[in-house]
Amino acid sequence: MARALPLASLVFGSLVVVACEQTPTTSDAAIEADADTDALLRDVGNDADELPPRTREELPAAGPLVAGIAEAGMPVPLGIGTMGFGAIGVDPNPSPFAEMYPGTTRAHGTLDVRAVVLSRGDAYEVVLVRLDTVGVFQQLREAVLDELETRLGRRLDDALVLAGNHTHSGPGRLLLASGALELLADSFFPEFYDRVIDTIADVVEAAFADARSAEIGHVVARSRDAHSDRRCENDPLPQLQESPDMPIVAIRREGRLDAIVASYGYHGTILGIEEHTLSGDMGAVVEQRVAERFDHPVSVLFFNSWGADMAPGDPTIDPGATGAAQPDGYDRMDALGRVVADVIEPAVASMTYASDVAIRARTFRVRLDRDAIGYAPDVFRYPHGGVYCSGDGDCEHVARIEGLDRRCLAISARDNLPKQTLFTAGEIGALRFVTAPGEWTTALGARVLDRVRERSGGDAMLIGYANDYTGYSTGEDDWWQGGYEASGALWGPGQGDYLAARAIESYESFHELWNQPPWREPAPVPPFSGYTYTPYVTERALAVGEITIDAPANVLRTDVVQVEVNGSDPWLGLPTATLQRDDGTGTFEPVLRGNGRPLDSRGVDFWIDLATTPTYAETERADARTFAYRIHFPVSRRGSEGAPLPAGDYRLRISVPTELGTTEVTSGTFTIP
Repeated sequence: MARALPLASLVFGSLVVVACEQTPTTSDAAIEADADTDALLRDVGNDADELPPRTREELPAAGPLVAGIAEAGMPVPLGIGTMGFGAIGVDPNPSPFAEMYPGTTRAHGTLDVRAVVLSRGDAYEVVLVRLDTVGVFQQLREAVLDELETRLGRRLDDALVLAGNHTHSGPGRLLLASGALELLADSFFPEFYDRVIDTIADVVEAAFADARSAEIGHVVARSRDAHSDRRCENDPLPQLQESPDMPIVAIRREGRLDAIVASYGYHGTILGIEEHTLSGDMGAVVEQRVAERFDHPVSVLFFNSWGADMAPGDPTIDPGATGAAQPDGYDRMDALGRVVADVIEPAVASMTYASDVAIRARTFRVRLDRDAIGYAPDVFRYPHGGVYCSGDGDCEHVARIEGLDRRCLAISARDNLPKQTLFTAGEIGALRFVTAPGEWTTALGARVLDRVRERSGGDAMLIGYANDYTGYSTGEDDWWQGGYEASGALWGPGQGDYLAARAIESYESFHELWNQPPWREPAPVPPFSGYTYTPYVTERALAVGEITIDAPANVLRTDVVQVEVNGSDPWLGLPTATLQRDDGTGTFEPVLRGNGRPLDSRGVDFWIDLATTPTYAETERADARTFAYRIHFPVSRRGSEGAPLPAGDYRLRISVPTELGTTEVTSGTFTIP
């Protein structure tokens, strides 16, 4: 049964609910006692003079360029808790799929996995995967690699870039941990976790199967309107506060644009935990609005390069614009989608393409602990990491908070925080890239990209929230300014500078074809294992397919059409509603978006609310239950510039998943003037 979270605060988000009113501290004795429990885990053989000689790669000849593209919905049951905000003070919302966090009751579009595979042979591959999640943990990546190795017969460790778009309305329960780390993500849900691993592997495998001759182009576009600076504490520091750069890669096959990959510094979090919503948030809306600018299906992957000092932009919406009343934040997301699409559409139109281009990547692992960072004995004395080093920052002056590193909540040895992380460096044509394991500040990311551009002589891209998650990373001067973002570094004031240096060395090792970085690499962290579970048994659903609230016969363009249908246990998936229009002969055909895809509830033009009878609060398990899914379709939206629907007669055709397949039902006809 879901329950209220008694004590937590999250590293992941731009908003935080502080765990306690007093400044958190950890005594020297407690820190030293915890250190003694983990003495055997220390790696002392890491000095440069102990390293064996480095060797260089010998690469085979490259083959022709091929590209594969695939995407699929994630198997996320409505009712699961989200991940990214702390749940202190938030009312519990019971669900069989949530534990510490309130369960979700609303779906805003479908959470997706999207993949683009670029290959010129086994030594020349880049596999880009974007998830609607708050982040990625290296144990999850290892599990995906294991599954893909079983299916494909080879390991994609060097090639795979697995990144979350940092939606705080994505699912939790994907982290097997204890103590403070469990509070970050809700308790582990092993059956759900296995389903997610399989889905990611399915999508990558499908992308490889889809591989066809390709050509690519790239450009660095710019926008200052889709993000804004949110960290005032670093404003007094002499460092870069904002970067408008938006590197874009376009993939064309058989002369047709098929995919767009972009990376931009934004913190794509508009919806809050109290919304009880599953959503890809800003990133997913941007992807759909960009895709709709083309006259055929185009897969869009909008990566988040950094977000530690960024917030979503807040573009002006014409006060005279008319549209239906949507939940808070939806108009803003639509407007941000328009802003980014206005940048990407002309940039792609101006590109030139080539197929004889560089495609290659390497992954490097690096220690991450206080000894590797090189702290003095009296600085950040947390041998297993520490967070929430609480101190109110000064937004007007450079003001180092002395003793800030003594005000942290210690992570215990029992929490099993990995003392390592990883970087992938690579090239896609003339665009070089490096990944970042978490959320970095603009200045920190720019430092790495400046060095990559200096070494390569070309453009560069950073993909954040990728392959692992290490919390926030700031420069050390920035960290000592205090404030929320500084408190979210898992390894203290030196973490950001240390990781930036390793990212640069990773790129340099890749660029110079070294097989080894200039440090001793740790072995990969093993995937989560040792868990067992009893498979979830779906509840018997009552009156499946019955429409209990139908559409009105006539609607205005400022209305939200609502249709409620009884469906199945959320474990089986959501109903999918597709808008249809009478073609004038009494035959209803799907309404298509500008890119030819149906206008349906898998996209962000709908939202669906779930109510159950009896409620989960009344009984967690019932012999039978009614699952009422209320589908909302706004006839028009204030934040979007899309062409209005033509006048005519419409209806919703609804596919309802069941244990035996799908049931198809249709709403009544409604007329749009």
